[in-house]
Amino acid sequence: METTTVNAPAAKTTSNPVRHELEPLTKRFPALGAPVSASWVSGDMGDPEVPGPSLYWIDSVVELNPAVAEDLKAKYRPVPTSAQPDVWQSLRGALPAGGYLASDQLNSVFTSTRIKSKAYLAENSPVIVVTAVGE
Repeated sequence: METTTVNAPAAKTTSNPVRHELEPLTKRFPALGAPVSASWVSGDMGDPEVPGPSLYWIDSVVELNPAVAEDLKAKYRPVPTSAQPDVWQSLRGALPAGGYLASDQLNSVFTSTRIKSKAYLAENSPVIVVTAVGE
């Protein structure tokens, strides 16, 4: 007899097209300031066949105003990390080349009571990658 477990973490299952408007991101993440540009994708988590509350996800690659990028580095002191942002495949080509800086403090700036985020500042350009899951 086969048993299935339902306690597996929800995975990104559906994706909308890549979007470029800034307002939905700056509304959720005020720390972005007034970005130069952005590419982002959102979707739902888990199995659409299973009833219950649904979580959504947002993956974004945002070109920041250079002063905002410097401010984030100065205030939240991210350090080099070997971790790579786990973004939806349609965004992978937009990821900046080179390494990333990350810290729990930086993550907390993009996290709220409704959204849990991970943030990665590019080492060599004013670009931040934010991956978020929320209700």
